[in-house]
Amino acid sequence: MVKLSGKTGVRADITLIEGSLLVMAIGESVLRFWNLERGENYILSLSEKFGFEKGENINCVCYCKAKGLLAAGTDKGRIAMWKRVAGSVSTREVEGKDTWTPQTLTELEGNITQIKWGSRKNLLAVNNISSVVILREQAMSSHFHQQVASVQVSPNLLNVSFLSTGGVYSLRTDMHIGGVFATKDAVAVWNGKHVAIFEPFGATLRNAGTFLCESPVLAMHEEN
Repeated sequence: MVKLSGKTGVRADITLIEGSLLVMAIGESVLRFWNLERGENYILSLSEKFGFEKGENINCVCYCKAKGLLAAGTDKGRIAMWKRVAGSVSTREVEGKDTWTPQTLTELEGNITQIKWGSRKNLLAVNNISSVVILREQAMSSHFHQQVASVQVSPNLLNVSFLSTGGVYSLRTDMHIGGVFATKDAVAVWNGKHVAIFEPFGATLRNAGTFLCESPVLAMHEEN
């Protein structure tokens, strides 16, 4: 029997990794770890520099052994990920919180109450009360060109920064983004079947057109 400190009056979500590492989420902004073999404990925190809000709390947690990924759902509709590090660093064994490397967060909506890895494809099921979303791993798209930076942060959401003007936009599309190309005048996104073009318009990026195009790669030059 072990006793762990934490928040009272909140349902705990607990997962066991390889029979000896206990991970617990109890509505705090941290995950609590207890190594049953070594008797050691430590925490992993949500960091604002990775896109989380101050006061954002973790409701649920689960681990995928095949991918070495620890996933945690928050009350702000975000999923935090940490990748487990194997082997040694500078000839010493990696231990404690240094075992885990933060990954890019995934942004959804609502209050995430349950998450679970499953299927042979190691998909992640997410319950945000109003719906269940199935997520699969995908390399996030990004592009930097003509002082414009575009970075994908979720299946259909981009953060776009026009460095020359200081304009920063959140661009949510109707498609699951497969690629992005940015210029000083426009941002193109595509999914292999459709292409959508967005242009700066005041405080937003407006849709300037959508068309069919079955291509995995796209580039823009001036008005072409």
